[in-house]
Amino acid sequence: MDQISDHILEKSLPNGGRAFALHMKTLDVVTVEGSVLGGSHLLPRPFAEVPTLVGRLYDAGTRTHGKKALRDALSARGASLSFSGGGDRTHFSASCLPEDLPFILKLIAECLREPAFNHIELKTARERALSHLKDSKTDTHWQASNALARLIYETGHVNYVETDITRERHLKTVTRTNLLSFHKTYIGRGGLVLAMTGDINAKQALVIAEKAFSSLPVGTEILPSKKRNHKKQEGKELQTLISEKANIDMYLGASIPVVLDDANYLPMYTIADMLGGGFAAHLMQTIRERDGLTYGIRAGLGGMAPDTDGYFYIWSTFSPDLFEKGVATIRKETKSFFAHHLTAEALNKKKDEITGSYVIGLSTTGGMAHRLHAIGIRNKDRSYIDTYPELVRALPLATIKEVATLIPLSTLSLSAAGTFAK
Repeated sequence: MDQISDHILEKSLPNGGRAFALHMKTLDVVTVEGSVLGGSHLLPRPFAEVPTLVGRLYDAGTRTHGKKALRDALSARGASLSFSGGGDRTHFSASCLPEDLPFILKLIAECLREPAFNHIELKTARERALSHLKDSKTDTHWQASNALARLIYETGHVNYVETDITRERHLKTVTRTNLLSFHKTYIGRGGLVLAMTGDINAKQALVIAEKAFSSLPVGTEILPSKKRNHKKQEGKELQTLISEKANIDMYLGASIPVVLDDANYLPMYTIADMLGGGFAAHLMQTIRERDGLTYGIRAGLGGMAPDTDGYFYIWSTFSPDLFEKGVATIRKETKSFFAHHLTAEALNKKKDEITGSYVIGLSTTGGMAHRLHAIGIRNKDRSYIDTYPELVRALPLATIKEVATLIPLSTLSLSAAGTFAK
């Protein structure tokens, strides 16, 4: 049987890098997604905002080309390019016409190699970041989510989220010297993962990519090990008052001892999706469809990386007068789900849904590039793109029930933000 991985070309790059290229039947469309090692997890907490600003400034001018020249060059080709700072990595993504792939790869390398970090651009980027934080103070979803992280994680864990006030203070103290130091110390070709998909000659694309990124310095090659969370899950509750809001966002959640590369990750992901992933999931069918208490509810996993333990959560939004009833009903239906609805029939339906959604996602250049990039980061063989659906379908019900016990249902913490009824 013809496999997708049979058509994916891969090249090992120096300093632990991997590049993937796949020709797809999408006329005149090319997608590039990639990243290099270097992010906020490598810095002391007071400097954690530096990679965010660095990510915003990579396409704001280099020592060779100014911001306007870069933007004009992209516009003239109908191409797009963006950078962003993450926890372990600095990410980039682009789209272009096939004939412009060499230009895009060369430009990405130039931005990563010699950013200008112009004083005026830094000031603008910082003001925008501060404005975003100011706006977030009245964002019920943002406040509930971040407060949950502070309830369930130790302060030294990478998933702990500082308060907006602390982040504002740190942002205001960031200097151009901080940006230059981070860039010089961490950013290079170390750990480069690159995925190129679409209307390309895959073999030629790999040659072009290797040449373009060979000009980068070494940068970071190995990530430091992460501290695991040992905070006891105590089922605390916190309400963050935000005046004059017509809704309350709430999170129920807990830290769980599962990382992205655990054998337990896929079963845990499936469990969360059965509980609250999509219209056919248990919470949607009960809390929304049956009881009409909310328009939005889901369950999922967050904060996980190959070596980072994440968390299980349930999110929903309610009108203030339905908040208490809504939370009580969610707690009741969640317990009912784990007691009575982890069945072979429900599991098989979810397997069909997960694998079907996965295959559909691979039909676009963006979806394929995203999957290949993820495979590179997780150090999986490219054949994983074919075997993933098989792994989902092979999950036994006994494993699902066993992994479900890792969720501390009796001590889920509650974080809610909004205007509460008196």
